[in-house]
Parts: sequence; C-alpha cells; structure tokens
Amino acid sequence: MKKILAGAMFLCFLILLVADCSRKTESPPEKAGAGTQGAVSTATGAFDSMIGSMQEALRAQDYLKALAAADSIKDKIWEEAPLMLRNVVLVKGINNTYGVYEPEEDDVYSQGETIYVYLEPVGYRIMKNEAGYYEFRFTADFQLVNENGEILGGQEQFANLPFKSWHPNKEVAITFNYNFSGIPAGKYKVVTTVFDANSDRKASADTWFTIE
Repeated sequence: MKKILAGAMFLCFLILLVADCSRKTESPPEKAGAGTQGAVSTATGAFDSMIGSMQEALRAQDYLKALAAADSIKDKIWEEAPLMLRNVVLVKGINNTYGVYEPEEDDVYSQGETIYVYLEPVGYRIMKNEAGYYEFRFTADFQLVNENGEILGGQEQFANLPFKSWHPNKEVAITFNYNFSGIPAGKYKVVTTVFDANSDRKASADTWFTIE
C-alpha cells in the first residue's frame, strides 16, 4: 500500500468546517440491583412527567408548549443514549448537510478515486460555555481492512471537528473523505471510529467498498 489519505467534513445546517489529513459478541445483561432499579424508576418517572406535560398542552391546543415538552423528552433520551452513528451512506461528494446528500449508485471505485462516507452522530454531549454558546466536538480514527480481516493501515485522530452554536444542535452530519492508493483490486472496508470529545463515548461504522 503506497498511500492512504483521509479527511472529514463536519456539516450542520449551512455551517461547514473541514478537517483534512494527508498523511459482537454481546455480553448478557447483568441482573439489575436495587441501585439500578432506583435509577430506572427515577428515569421512568421523569419521562412520565414530561409526557404528561405534552399531553396536557395538546389538550389545551398550546402547540408551542407541546413542542417544548417533546424537545425535553428528546433531550432526556439523548442524555441516556450512548454515542451512535446512523444513516451511514456512501455519497458522491463533500457538499452535504443534514439529510441533504446524493447517494452513490454502488460501492465500486477506481484506483485513486475518493470515497465519501456520510453519517449522522447521535448521543454526543453538548456543553454550554460561559458566553452562552453550546459546544461539542468530535475526533475520529480510521482503519482500512481487507476482506480477510487484515488491517492494512489507518490513522488515529485524523479528524478534529469542533462546533459551537447558540442552539444545542442535534441535527448534525459528518462527511469523511478517503483516498486509498496503491491497493490491489478487491473488496475492503473502512472502519471509521468517532469519539465524543466531551465524554468517553465513541462509536464505529464499517463501510464496505470495492476497488476495480
């Protein structure tokens, strides 16, 4: 393998930040103890209260209040969830925003052709700074793996994607761009691991592609 290039684009609405770089087995769930049961009960009670507020607002046709209650429910789920990567798609370029992209027709690429991977992170931690901005940040690693499971290369921390806004944005998209030169024709996967810089949360996505 002669060269591996990777980059990333972070997009939220019309804001664009670019970071380029040149160079299951599941365990069985543990039996809940008294402490876990108490935490679950508290969380359930909080959800019940928020759902009740939303229903009350809908009955009163106070739709702004109902939407605010729905946002509170979403925020609570967001806090409880791990970092996840959804809607992982091969796309045709880097000019994408949340939910706005052009998917590739297939996963076949020529030698040296750039591969664009679009994804939407969920469950990252959003911090509010002293100035009133909401901030969050991602970093990312990648590995190139062949069909036999052999790791051919990769790079840690190849992307650093900071963001701040007056609103705690949860509709966020990242487009990673990869360029692999000098690898023979065949089937490969790029494993993209995204880290939430404000917590210990991380998530990975496997994207398969074929080099002609």
